[in-house]
Amino acid sequence: MTQTNRTEQAVRHEGSIFLVNAADVSSEKLGKGAEKTEVQYLIDDRHGSKRFALRLYTVRKGGHTPLDQHQYEHHVYVLKGVGLLHQSQDTGSTPKTIEAGDALFIPSNAIHQFSNVQNEPLVFLCVKGNPHLYTHEALSRKSDDPEPNYC
Repeated sequence: MTQTNRTEQAVRHEGSIFLVNAADVSSEKLGKGAEKTEVQYLIDDRHGSKRFALRLYTVRKGGHTPLDQHQYEHHVYVLKGVGLLHQSQDTGSTPKTIEAGDALFIPSNAIHQFSNVQNEPLVFLCVKGNPHLYTHEALSRKSDDPEPNYC
């Protein structure tokens, strides 16, 4: 397939299903507090996803994401490389090693940061909940209330 044909097919809608290839999504430098880290916004509300966003991160050698803490929870799946997960602002705390094949759940308000001290890039997918899921109304819903079927 030529590059032109690939680009023409980069974004396809099959009924209500959105499909995109990561190779066709531009990467952006991750901003404030990050070093040598890029993100590709694969799927989010711009593509019709109202509850979740899917992002692809690449952390180069010596790079890191911001030391972060926020209300929304997210899931991370490491695709490639070896990195460190920092869970504290305390510089004396021991980070956990993460590697390809690891899946992580980061709960609401957990402090977290990913870094890479290896030569190979650390590449991971991140699925995060839309911030509207964490409004007072959404959070006050009783656990026995019917919820939409997400899968």
